[in-house]
Order: sequence, then structure tokens, then C-alpha cells
Amino acid sequence: MRRLAATVTVLSARDPQGRRCGMTATAVTSVSADPPALLACVNRSAALHAHLGLGNRFCINLLHTGQQPISEICSGGAEGEARFDTGDWREDAENVPYLHDAQANIVCAVEAVHAYGSHGIFIGKVLRVINRNAIAPLVYQDGRYMRTEPL
Repeated sequence: MRRLAATVTVLSARDPQGRRCGMTATAVTSVSADPPALLACVNRSAALHAHLGLGNRFCINLLHTGQQPISEICSGGAEGEARFDTGDWREDAENVPYLHDAQANIVCAVEAVHAYGSHGIFIGKVLRVINRNAIAPLVYQDGRYMRTEPL
């Protein structure tokens, strides 16, 4: 799987006590255009896994090349609320945390959950999308961060 290049994202949500939780994820992809939906695979051992139940809202923050430090922090460099100390984190009207200067923010509501092996597969109905003009995705492949370039 190290040969499968993927855009780096940070999934963000709130736990039942209202605390922000987030994690770096590369197993995120489109499911459907009509209705618009994405899926995110989350390891059962991740704290976020327990907080993504049916109907819960979360944000898929697509990182750009300048946000590698945020990815590193959210993949184990810090825990809990400390993961939100780096970056311009804000909240939408429903208190879903999102990274304001990410390449894109996709706010979803969990519509389905499927367990498979060590992971939960969360299908999110897209509620809102914010895109930034610049397109320079942070990519992860073969254990390293990379960038894309036109051929």
C-alpha cells in the first residue's frame, strides 16, 4: 500500500463532551456524486473512531503542501486538543472544527458505518464544501510527503 499515493487530509470533529478531536488520514475517497458522498477509513484504535457515529458531523480538511507540520501533529505528534494548537482552526455554525486555510474543507454527516478488519469505514453525506483557489495538495507515498507537478 506504500505505493498508493494519496492526498493528506485531517479529519476533525467534536466528541460528546464538546472537545475537538482530529487525526491525519489518507484513506479518504469519493463514493458518489449524486448524492455527494465521501468515505473515510479510521482505525478502531484511533480516538476519533468512537466519535463518528451515525448522524455525527465531521470535516475532511484537504491539506496543501505548506501544511505538513499539521499532518505530523495530527498523526501522533500531539494528543487531543493540543492537535489544534497549530494552524488556523475555526468552527462552523454547528461547531464542527475546520482548518480555515486548508486547500479545501468538506463537511459531512455520517450516513453509514461499516466495520472491516481493523478499521471503520465511515460514509459521509457532503453538507458543505469550501475550496481555496490554489491547488497544491500535500501527498503521501512510500512513507514520505510529496507534492504534485504537471507532467
